[in-house]
Amino acid sequence: MKDIYRQNRPSGQPMAIRTIDAIEFTEPFNHLWIDRLVTSLYIVLSVSLTVISLALTLGVSF
Repeated sequence: MKDIYRQNRPSGQPMAIRTIDAIEFTEPFNHLWIDRLVTSLYIVLSVSLTVISLALTLGVSF
């Protein structure tokens, strides 16, 4: 079986090179985790309050 990759030589370059443009483009996305945190906390609190109010309406005691 022939090795088709036999002639490949390592170039010494890294696999991925980040340019300045890519770094500047990803910089605004670093603050998105705060938005996800606030959204997830809002969802958790909303569901919790809904479950508690339904339980109190149906007469279930904690």
